[in-house]
Amino acid sequence: MENIIYEMIHKWWKLGIYITAFSLNSHAQEGSVRFENNNLELDFSRVVSGEKYDGPYTIKKAKGRFGEYKTIGKISTTSFVDKDVEGNAYDYYYTIVREDSSVALLGLEIDLFGEYTFIYSPTDNKLQVGQEINNVHDHMFGQEFSPYRYAVLFKPGDYRDAGLLNIPFYVQIAGLGKIPYDVQLSNIHTPPHLPNGNGTCTFWRSAENFSVIGPENYMEEETFKWAVSQAAPLRRIYSTRVVRHQWGNGWVSGGYTADCYFESAAGSRHQQQWYTRNSHLNKGRGDFEEIKYNYCFQGVSLGPTVDRGGYQNNWDGGGNVTVIPTTPVIREKPFLFIDTDGRYKVFRPALQHNSVGVSYTRKDMGEGELFDVLDDFFVVKPGVDVQTINHQLQKGKHILFTPGMYELEAPIQVNRPNTILLGLGLATLIPAETNTVSAIVIGDVDGVTVASLMFDAHYSSHSLLQVGYTKTTVRHKENPVVLADLFFRIGGFRAGKVHVDQTVIINSNDVIGDHFWIWRADHGVKGSVGWYINTTANGLVVHGDHVTMYALFNEHFQEYQTLWNGEFGRTYFFQCETPYDAPNQDAYRSEEGTKEGYAAYKVADDVNYHEAYAFGIYDVLINEIAIESSVEVPKGKSSIVLRHICNNSLSNGPKRGFRYVINRIRKSTFDTWRDNRTFVVDFKSSD
Repeated sequence: MENIIYEMIHKWWKLGIYITAFSLNSHAQEGSVRFENNNLELDFSRVVSGEKYDGPYTIKKAKGRFGEYKTIGKISTTSFVDKDVEGNAYDYYYTIVREDSSVALLGLEIDLFGEYTFIYSPTDNKLQVGQEINNVHDHMFGQEFSPYRYAVLFKPGDYRDAGLLNIPFYVQIAGLGKIPYDVQLSNIHTPPHLPNGNGTCTFWRSAENFSVIGPENYMEEETFKWAVSQAAPLRRIYSTRVVRHQWGNGWVSGGYTADCYFESAAGSRHQQQWYTRNSHLNKGRGDFEEIKYNYCFQGVSLGPTVDRGGYQNNWDGGGNVTVIPTTPVIREKPFLFIDTDGRYKVFRPALQHNSVGVSYTRKDMGEGELFDVLDDFFVVKPGVDVQTINHQLQKGKHILFTPGMYELEAPIQVNRPNTILLGLGLATLIPAETNTVSAIVIGDVDGVTVASLMFDAHYSSHSLLQVGYTKTTVRHKENPVVLADLFFRIGGFRAGKVHVDQTVIINSNDVIGDHFWIWRADHGVKGSVGWYINTTANGLVVHGDHVTMYALFNEHFQEYQTLWNGEFGRTYFFQCETPYDAPNQDAYRSEEGTKEGYAAYKVADDVNYHEAYAFGIYDVLINEIAIESSVEVPKGKSSIVLRHICNNSLSNGPKRGFRYVINRIRKSTFDTWRDNRTFVVDFKSSD
């Protein structure tokens, strides 16, 4: 077997020039591989331009990125036609060799999805697959504000021989099967870059649509150790291993699980909070204690041996568990897969009501719609301008963003019903310096889905995402907009002042938000964070009616972190920390300076109907500051109901914290002690 391609990649990693070296592949995006008349046409002239790359060249071919490369031709020009193409043309990879050194890696999959999407085949050398992924981890370990993004994707097959895979910042690992059982991996870990197992900054990565197959064992190294904090979802995973959300005895601030089937236990001891939706827990939490603040289980099914007593609402006895039997309305996130015809497609699951458990079976991916990537999508790579994206949207295309960062000179405008915008590898959208509006603006239309994207404020703009131009009475109940796995960041990435008026604005009715992390950075590169540097009033502002939020993480904003003006709103699980950096009490007052601080969650005074469940709101105040109440809702309205709302003090020092939990009810953390958890079990605003 010839391992020249692996040796090339490994050499680049050891030299620390992986990104530069792999930029060779960027030329494949410019049309260096074409499939015409059952032939694959290679053109690597852009790659090898320059005197030092004069031929002759040896062309080597394999099925799969790490397949067995065999010589198929020797040429002196920079183009080649492979006439021996059988089966799926997307299976083939080519390395161009000159004087025993590979100068280019080409393939239709690179051409389609870009150089930072690594796609593996069951015929690949599994050892080399594991080594490449773990080399990505080594390169990205601790790179919290890196510009690089990666998607690591597996075609249906068994990859357990690739061994333990470590997943760092800005990596999406996903299977390309119809169901999780189609791709088998051995194990996954997320090592923290902070000392002593501290995972509180283990952010921005994702895993979806595969199986983790191994023994049921609580030995830490044998567990599926997804020890993460915010913006690191687990979706559509099947695991026979114990799922552990903690590294050693370190603190963690997660987390999110949806549409997963866990044969063995899943949990931790020191996760501050966790939200689990529409999943099956065959062994429940097992031996894990889950002793911290806020654990919510919604639409979750349990195995026959699970003690149901551990999955009861227990806050009235001082506990931390919220159980919501069903999920009232949800559409699971769309995902990329390979269909039985060998073509890449996107599956958008059907809308479900009052659902329990996972959306698929061992033989069926569930109800939903299929979209062919080549026919129905415009695939975007870094460097494509926003005018081109908007033109493709106007033509009726959906958008698939490949890994990278995208500066947008104007907003992406979505005005066609049922449009899908889907990211790979935590693709990141940035309103450019000339774009003072937003990254994405969605019209008041049915059925738009935006999923798996980051939004980063490098410059100042009105918002990062806006749904609906203004508040209207138009309903979208039968076909709502769905926003899934969206992560927003203001500050942290680059030095300099940046201002966003309101990060996420929802004007339309019937919108579903399924897992947000909206973060005004509390740390970052030097000169990127400070009370007067990265400034933003609100994380989320809701004007629309009948808006439902699941797993809303929203932190450190300078006024109301969540401001809800719409009727019939519902939030299931909320995690929030105060801003660290308010300089003094006078700088942090609401209601024209008459009230201490700002509530983390504010329901406007004229709202009549609202529901909220499983809130964990924590003070992390550096200076001596009081906040009157962590939650404020209108008074005297019996249809405003809150259940299981807690505060906890993470501040150091006296004269800091919340005076009350809700509306000046239940004394809270102010001037008490660190890790003081206070809570309200049930609250109606008529109380």
